[in-house]
This record gives sequence, C-alpha cells and structure tokens, in this order.
Amino acid sequence: MREDSAFNEHYHFPCKRKKYTKTVGELLINILREVFSEIGFEVSINPPEENSVDLKVFRENQLVLVAEVLNWSIGSRLTKNRERQITDNLNQFNCARVLIHTVPLSPLNKFSENGISLIAIGYQILPRHYYTFFKHKEQVERRNPYSKQVVMDIKRLIINSLRNTGIACNIH
Repeated sequence: MREDSAFNEHYHFPCKRKKYTKTVGELLINILREVFSEIGFEVSINPPEENSVDLKVFRENQLVLVAEVLNWSIGSRLTKNRERQITDNLNQFNCARVLIHTVPLSPLNKFSENGISLIAIGYQILPRHYYTFFKHKEQVERRNPYSKQVVMDIKRLIINSLRNTGIACNIH
C-alpha cells in the first residue's frame, strides 16, 4: 500500500481534505440560513476564513442570535483551543449564543457554563456523493445525505429551540 499523503487523504475522504471540510461546513451553514430565513429572520454568514461567529440572526435589524456551527462526524474531536475560540467568538455578543453541532464531539458542558446554548442535530449532513463514498466504506453511522427531510428535521429542531429560548419565529 502506498504511504504518500495524497493517497491516504483520498482513501479517508471523497476529495482533498480541505475541500471536504469546506464543503461539509458550508452545507450545514447554508441549510441553517435557509431555515432561519423561512421562519422570518434575516441571516448574515461570515466567510469560513474569518475568525468570527458563523451565523448572525436578525429580526427587524436587531441581532437576536449568534451561532457557531460544527458539521462534524463521530470521529471528530473538539480541541481545548477550538473550544476556547468558539466561546470567545460567541461571548463577544449580547444576545442568544448557540453552538449548533451535529454529534457529541467531547464533553460540551463548558459551553453551557459560559451561557452558550447547545443545539444537537444528531448526525452529520453530507452532500449525497460524499455520503455515497462513506456508504461504500461502511462509515455512515450518524451521517445522513442532504435531503428535503433533513432540512425539515433541522427546521423543526430550530423552531423548538427558539421557542425554548423565548425567541418568537414565523412559521410558514
């Protein structure tokens, strides 16, 4: 078996790792933008290369929620440095602060201790061709392909979470 990094990287991911992480990360952020827009909010997304929150959610030009978004797999781990970075990013704002994550990455109680709400989706969302790649490798535990049903599930989860935090939303 070849040991060069390009071969190993392609064996573990359906494309180069950098492209994979960018595509998967943007997928969930775009789903969330769509969901928040459908229920009556304006949404601003920060480019991934910026060290800031991923989503800013507004109602009538007033910032009501900021979120960091992690569309990670069960094999992902949250480092202390990344945990601190997420906490620092969210705590810059005086509104609802949320970490929206796909699967439990490691103990997340530090976020709650810092006034950050957690919304767990329960599975990683992948573009269909990425999902197919992992299905052939029998690695689809807690992974789902992007679909209308996934978007509906996330919408329901977001609406319930907003209601629990006292943020009203328009349901279409």
